[in-house]
Amino acid sequence: MKLPINTSRRFFFIAITSFAASTVFASCSSPHNNSAVNNVNPSATTAANTTTTPAKEKIKVGVTPVPAGEILEFVKKNLAPEAGLDIEIVTFNDFVQNNTALKDGVIDANYFQHIPFMEDYGKKHNFEMYAFTPQIHLNPVGLFSKKYKSLNDVPNKALVTIPDDPSNAHRALKVLESSGLIKLKENVRPASPKDIIANPKNIQIKEIPGAQAIPSLPDVDLAGVTGNWIVQAGLKTDKDALALETAKDPIYAVTVTTLKGKETDPRVQKLYKLLRDDKVKQFIRDKYQGAVIPIP
Repeated sequence: MKLPINTSRRFFFIAITSFAASTVFASCSSPHNNSAVNNVNPSATTAANTTTTPAKEKIKVGVTPVPAGEILEFVKKNLAPEAGLDIEIVTFNDFVQNNTALKDGVIDANYFQHIPFMEDYGKKHNFEMYAFTPQIHLNPVGLFSKKYKSLNDVPNKALVTIPDDPSNAHRALKVLESSGLIKLKENVRPASPKDIIANPKNIQIKEIPGAQAIPSLPDVDLAGVTGNWIVQAGLKTDKDALALETAKDPIYAVTVTTLKGKETDPRVQKLYKLLRDDKVKQFIRDKYQGAVIPIP
């Protein structure tokens, strides 16, 4: 059936018009046409193209003020931001509170203790911790006195204090032995005052909490003190120590510890990696001048 001429012309005109409209629409929608992008709301474009900055991972870390607190502060300011770690430093003035906070979940990790101390503390308080190795730094034990300038001046029956925890007591006794003031049984570890087999000057040894070593120093003749308390007190190990532990035995070096089972926590692993950074080692060397020794 043939359409009337007028109808055919009208149909042709509509078809042509529809084709032109479709072509224009397709051209405006094409990704190659910049005018389409230019007509989009600028703020919407910016929002769409902005990459969201990942939130920093937060971790709470227990420390003693010096040197661990100072070292961790250096990491927090200089290394942690780029690594995406937000470190909250929680400072404790004694070792007991620090490990109690770890056990109770108040903190995620701590950085203040060496492995023998951690193991002994865990056994006594019935929980297990994990220590990262290689360790971070050594706080060498030294012999200090406010009364005498030389060990030769230490009198008979002198009162000598040492730390009351087994591992640090052992370290102080070994320094006393290397200084010729006592002799210990061989192959005993940790040694205690009961293991002294020779005491030429009959020195009187008293075990006290590490935090009391500096406050009680004026009242005793000699004290075996770990380096963290010495630095905190503002003493200079290289100038003030009458005798000093060597760094030959890294077992007494301080490291990052956490609860057993949490050592795979990415935040704790990142913390440990940052503390082992070469920049941290250099910071320790520059700041403490031998009073604190970085572990290779």
